[in-house]
Amino acid sequence: MLSRRRAVVVPSLVALLCALPACSSSPAETAPSPSASRSATASPAPEADGGPVLTKDDLVATIIAAYQEAGSYDFTLVMGEDGALGDVAGSMHLGDVPSYDMAMTMMGLEMRMRAVDGLGYVSLGELSGGKFLAVDPTDPTDPFAEAFADSMDQADPSMGLKEHEAAIVSVTPVGEATEVDGVPVRTYEVVIDPRQMPERMAELESNLPEGAEVPATLTYTYDIDADGHVREVSYEILGIEGVMTTSNWGAAAPVVAPGPDEITTREALGG
Repeated sequence: MLSRRRAVVVPSLVALLCALPACSSSPAETAPSPSASRSATASPAPEADGGPVLTKDDLVATIIAAYQEAGSYDFTLVMGEDGALGDVAGSMHLGDVPSYDMAMTMMGLEMRMRAVDGLGYVSLGELSGGKFLAVDPTDPTDPFAEAFADSMDQADPSMGLKEHEAAIVSVTPVGEATEVDGVPVRTYEVVIDPRQMPERMAELESNLPEGAEVPATLTYTYDIDADGHVREVSYEILGIEGVMTTSNWGAAAPVVAPGPDEITTREALGG
């Protein structure tokens, strides 16, 4: 079963440049899958304006500025071919106190999570009768508290990118400008050295099956529009593939706390 920590950390969208598989699912628990394909909505558009060409020196600063200016976005994350390993969809609102609402299916577990005004809410689907458990990230006795606290820390305006900037080996424009969902984008191959991120490297290594090694470099494909918005990211690392897309920058779906009739208790669940 997917651990509570992983279930929360994945949709929090930790740094786009970090090794997402280390957060989402253990290589020891999943089988290799085909290479991640570009989104079906991406199409050639040679005359499209993807904006200025970004480099290793300004990629992270440009993306962070775009997050801060927009403040919100909707997103999807698909892992494995056609979501075989899991999928997540939701809305993220950044700021001093981030909020998000996301639904996911991952390794057979259906969940929905929200964070509003510093408090968390988690629904385990049928296991919780379709209702939410309230989570106080500051309560050390709450089994979900640590994971929610981590996810709130990671949902900052910089999305954790800054701390991983030193791990970038290269940023290379690929091909002509294209479009994703009708938005002109420029495609980049971003290569990082996981050994420059000791904590992430340790997490990757702890989840590897016996005899497997973390690659010397990890490669991601980024589609970025003229405003610096990351419209799509795809990767295949250690046999795990994923594609994340974003939309509605600055106009994400609103996030509201569940009403009293939508909340249940652990006692009601027998725990």
